[in-house]
Amino acid sequence: MERLKKGYALCWILTSLLTTNVVCSQSFQSKFTVETLNNAPVKLIPFPQKVEWGKAVRMISSFRVETDSTLPLSIQYELESICHDTGILRDDKATDLMHFQKDPSLPDEGYHLNVTEKAIHITAATEKGQFYALQTLRQLIFHQEDVILLQQCTISDWPAFSIRGYMLDVGRNFQSIQSLKEQLDVMSRYKLNTFQWHLTDRPAWRIESKVHPELNDPKNHRPSRDPGMFYTYVEIRDLIEYAAERQIQVIPEIDMPGHSDAFTTATGHKMESREGIKILERILEEFFNGVPKSYCPTLHIGSDEVEIEDPKGFMDHMVNFVRNHDREVMVWNPGLEADDDVIRQTWKPDYVDQKGYREVDSWNNYINNGDPFIHIPKLFFKPIGNGSKNKILGGIICLWPDVNLNEEQEAITTNPLYPSLLTYAWTTWTADVQKASKDYLTMVPPKGTVENGYFDAFEKFLMHHKEAYFKNKPFPYVAQANTVWELSGPVGMPQKSMVKKMASGNTVYIRDRFKQGGQFPEAQPGETYIAKTYVHSSKEQEVDAWISFETPYRANRVYSGIPQRGKWDANGGTVLLNGQPLPSPEWKKPGWKPTKTEGWGTFQDQETPWEKEELYWTREPTKLFLKKGWNEVEIKVPGTNSYQNWMFTFAIGQQGIEFSTKPVTE
Repeated sequence: MERLKKGYALCWILTSLLTTNVVCSQSFQSKFTVETLNNAPVKLIPFPQKVEWGKAVRMISSFRVETDSTLPLSIQYELESICHDTGILRDDKATDLMHFQKDPSLPDEGYHLNVTEKAIHITAATEKGQFYALQTLRQLIFHQEDVILLQQCTISDWPAFSIRGYMLDVGRNFQSIQSLKEQLDVMSRYKLNTFQWHLTDRPAWRIESKVHPELNDPKNHRPSRDPGMFYTYVEIRDLIEYAAERQIQVIPEIDMPGHSDAFTTATGHKMESREGIKILERILEEFFNGVPKSYCPTLHIGSDEVEIEDPKGFMDHMVNFVRNHDREVMVWNPGLEADDDVIRQTWKPDYVDQKGYREVDSWNNYINNGDPFIHIPKLFFKPIGNGSKNKILGGIICLWPDVNLNEEQEAITTNPLYPSLLTYAWTTWTADVQKASKDYLTMVPPKGTVENGYFDAFEKFLMHHKEAYFKNKPFPYVAQANTVWELSGPVGMPQKSMVKKMASGNTVYIRDRFKQGGQFPEAQPGETYIAKTYVHSSKEQEVDAWISFETPYRANRVYSGIPQRGKWDANGGTVLLNGQPLPSPEWKKPGWKPTKTEGWGTFQDQETPWEKEELYWTREPTKLFLKKGWNEVEIKVPGTNSYQNWMFTFAIGQQGIEFSTKPVTE
């Protein structure tokens, strides 16, 4: 019987795969076609593995529930939440039926959802599958004036990866439980199922300790980094329970033996020392007693960015200690070497050994290390696993707000958190992009390519969700697949041949800091490039625009700084609109520069919180007056040093605006 069930599940998946439309070219391969995405009447994120759309939507005002087994509490809570959010009533006498059925042959997190004229049928093997079916159902419900409508469809769906996660560093900047719960809520809506909680780092120890209370003493925390703020075990268990109700597994991270300044300050011992190890053991015993295995089956022990005398001895001892408490062990890769049964979380692709160990992909996905308009296509076009031959469990997207913050909300407002989470939910669940050029780590695919059309289709999903679900949350992104530029350069250098090329996107890299690419990867400091486009407006109007040059990475406060008064760019860049210089913002701290121009920021700079004017999406947008018809935009982009993020941003979110490299005759 068990073999029959497994065979049915395999057939279900294979049939779904065989009926999936595939786009395939020499450099790009995806499960679906552009038409499949564009023709979807509901913009579901993540997109299901298999969907057949009904021909109609129907009204719904109430439903009754029937089930072949008792519904878990989390599913009952979710039904109540859907009713609250949509206005639909749960009524035992309702005509419309919502029927739950168990089918153990389906994948663990998979589900089958069938919406007909009079019923909603949900079939799943587990509570997880039921929960994810309800998340999809949420998105199928919409309002038209005072009427509640529901799209008819048949969906068979399951995740491509078992780990679909988000990591947040609270060791450097504390986040309240309420803030964390709000982020968990968003994760759960989009089927992300793992929250990695980076609880300790150099500035502070954020876990309650009664055996070593000095770890929580404010005097042993960095004075500028929320000293004395930590989580009690009651709070830790509460957050884990809250996450579990939303089908999210929490992986706490206690970083060792590196990133441990707060530990050394408090105890007087380095972690890798004999006495330090004894203290660690007492702390871990306390942690395991306070957080049972059912709450925390996996513990992350860091191990990165540190050199010690006996790395093997330390790692073997600590890994075995954790295992002796019946927990899985996870470490960063690269990091101190561990045995092959330890789960690796890869953050640098060059350090992937092909040893068959279990691996989680976190390479090149740090939200704090990306410009919003480059980060989204990077996440979208980078297949999970990055070509590794190890056992890829999935991916965890990371947010490291290394720089000091004025308030906890800045961890979100200074980063494109929510557009990144939605894109990553799609990437780790749907995993439709199976092959793509590495060029898209640093650029939007050029207009006219299959990849650009596919990304344009995805952006329609992202923009729908921004409008429908994120009106009251920061969402720094507007569509950019159809923004086009003519680039030329280097200019003013007779000894070098000038190159012209076309580019797409609201942000364009000439060359990125880490030399992963850009439009001119061989560009050298001292050169200048010109970007031109034409913007069409159907009438005379004033529009909001995001305009900027070098976007600083929020992990490291090393960049060219705030421009001088009256200037757009600290490196000399300019912006012309219809041949006239565009006035720059009124800078509050004109001419401010960090102490260093390359490498890692100084302690003083890292402790200086971001000013709103430093990031184009946190400062007030620039007002552009567009004449009716075509408006010429010309941007000069000089490069002055090898560590510069050599780039520019020009984005208009207004509907009805068109871009072209050559104005079309009216």
